[in-house]
Amino acid sequence: MEKDFGNLSMERLQIEDLEMGYTLEEALPVISFAKVQFMVLSYSGLGWVAEAMEMMLLSFVGAAIQPEWALSSAEESCLSAVAFTGIIVGASSWDLFSDFYGTKKGFLGISLVSTIAGFLSAFAPNYISLLILRFFAGYGIGCAHMLASSFLEFVPIQNRGTWMTVFSASWTFATMIEAAIAWEYTTSISFSCSLQSSATCL
Repeated sequence: MEKDFGNLSMERLQIEDLEMGYTLEEALPVISFAKVQFMVLSYSGLGWVAEAMEMMLLSFVGAAIQPEWALSSAEESCLSAVAFTGIIVGASSWDLFSDFYGTKKGFLGISLVSTIAGFLSAFAPNYISLLILRFFAGYGIGCAHMLASSFLEFVPIQNRGTWMTVFSASWTFATMIEAAIAWEYTTSISFSCSLQSSATCL
């Protein structure tokens, strides 16, 4: 018997999956790349952009803030170290949060935490407060690795390589934006302007 799904929506396919005897992996090639996949690509790609901008920011903010606050080399290095520590902690804790409360709430949580912490970093009054805020910014983007896997779940197996390449292009796009922001602000105005601009993009 030929497996013909016609124009059935993704939701209907999932509901009737057991009755028809088809799996989601069998249905995806028939549906191809439709509206649902484009929606998932959009919000997952934007999340990937946010993570890339925060990662790129680590390369610029330390060098920009060192002469302004007269930091030592060790203190400058700590700015990146605490961010990566936050990423390590967030990578495990956000996975558990998403398992209990759902991926949608997990994505909303990482967006809020990383955006708020990133924006407040621009107004940090001293070095210690900046370290704390950069930790939470890293903690927020620690779960961003789930964006790629969540997107690929909605893509047919034979097309996943192609669409993963398209998805990864958002990282390249974000690094170009962040480099342009750093070029504009960190060399002529202040590190805080760079942080504000990055957080606004997030």
